[in-house]
Amino acid sequence: MPSSAGVGGAPPLARSGLDRDHVSRIVPDAVARALEQPSTRIVVIAGDRAPVRDGRLVRFAPDALPAVARAVEPHVPPSWLGRLVPEAAGEPGAVVLSMLVAEPFEVAGAEWRSLREVGAELDDADAGVLVQAVALGVWQRESHHSPLDGLPTEFEESGWVRRSASGAPHFPRTDPAVIVAIHDAADERILLGHNAAWPEGRYSLIAGFVDPGESLEAAVVREVHEETGLRVVEPRYLGSQPWPFPRSLMLGFECVAPEPDALVPDGVEILDVRWFTRDELRAGAVQLPGPTSIAAWILEAWLAR
Repeated sequence: MPSSAGVGGAPPLARSGLDRDHVSRIVPDAVARALEQPSTRIVVIAGDRAPVRDGRLVRFAPDALPAVARAVEPHVPPSWLGRLVPEAAGEPGAVVLSMLVAEPFEVAGAEWRSLREVGAELDDADAGVLVQAVALGVWQRESHHSPLDGLPTEFEESGWVRRSASGAPHFPRTDPAVIVAIHDAADERILLGHNAAWPEGRYSLIAGFVDPGESLEAAVVREVHEETGLRVVEPRYLGSQPWPFPRSLMLGFECVAPEPDALVPDGVEILDVRWFTRDELRAGAVQLPGPTSIAAWILEAWLAR
């Protein structure tokens, strides 16, 4: 099977210029020490938005953080994201922290942009910082109580662990999902579906969550059959990227449909499925996924080969 893996570099949100430096972040006073260093930079997040100026993520020095910046709740402290690697923009080795705020505030010369809008436009360092900050922030805002015992939790390990009074730890959650490029045996057409939640004319790859106790390859075969009626073979891994809306990890695959005409959309989640040639997609036959998505990355690779 032809492979689109590696074409066009890494998926947009799989890029990073950070060393997460787990060893440093588990030190009890790691964040407090970082806040005392002039080289430390703080990225401020309101939901999935952050201030962007001249195509760069705004990073505040600890002593330059506006007074108007307030935490979403007093129990969500600034959190450790990592250290800039030598190849990243900025000072190599500098610690980068994230901070949640209740709502956007004025930042001179900047606009608050969502990760979906700007993720593909940012450089590797900023893309990695923003997706990590948004993903961690989703969990921090939602994890007031332990799912194990229901007791209130307190942050530890620089914002990456919440622990209840019973001592039970609670860690950030990630939900794996497969997203699949299905093509015919000749690799001349690709199958796209229209989701019930999307506007008319928008089509994308078939995707779905991995069930407990299920391999990724089995999830590909099951999800495709459930949503399209097709039986597919030869699932092949292409790449992955986080998708923190709210907490997914998208795992890209491609596979072959030996009987491409046996289409039966489920009619609930997927209302329509259609085969498209490369020429049709290049001509704008339908609205395709946005550039920050791994779906766009996979489609661009398929179109290029």
